[in-house]
Amino acid sequence: MAKFMSVRENFSRNMVRRVAEAKSVVAKPMLGDRGKATAKIMRDGTRGIKAQFAAQSEFNKNGSVPWDKTQPFGTRKAPRYTLRRSGKYRSAWLGGVGSVVKIKNNEVTIGVDKGVFPQVKIHQGPGRSTRIFPKKKITKGPHRGDWRMRFLLGLTYGVWLSNERISLGFKIPHRRLSISTEVRKEVAKMVGAEVKKKLRIGVQGPMAVA
Repeated sequence: MAKFMSVRENFSRNMVRRVAEAKSVVAKPMLGDRGKATAKIMRDGTRGIKAQFAAQSEFNKNGSVPWDKTQPFGTRKAPRYTLRRSGKYRSAWLGGVGSVVKIKNNEVTIGVDKGVFPQVKIHQGPGRSTRIFPKKKITKGPHRGDWRMRFLLGLTYGVWLSNERISLGFKIPHRRLSISTEVRKEVAKMVGAEVKKKLRIGVQGPMAVA
């Protein structure tokens, strides 16, 4: 009888421990390896970052938003794929040089270093587009008072615009990257599986039969 009761006591203690472990997963779902797994799902999961670069579209909770294609500008031809002229920006989003990952107990944030890729501040901004304006003028010499941007565009791309035209600024469409509904479901499934694992759901525990 004592041995029979001991089996029941061990089972009860194990269940208490399992419930406590499961609660810790729910309280801190992104802790440790789960955070790393979440970052990977955000990048490589269904309709994740990699898929958005491939589709040239933003996949968000409301559906799909195609990116505006990069147009040729002066001597600079349009790239075959938007946001992939050199491939460095895409690589950073997928974990390469310039990648940023922040993992907290209940949150995972991925992105790129805005110091390395300043364009991210435009593309990930709110709305559909951003208008940028020239900031500095030449202060000395025969071109004093001209916008520096005028010479940057002229010497780099062979496009010479008047100071008046440059003063109007340039509209740049956003090419956002988002978290798709499918990625959210994959993360939830991963965390749910971890909770079930802690509870040993589906695994027969030690039962004593009279």
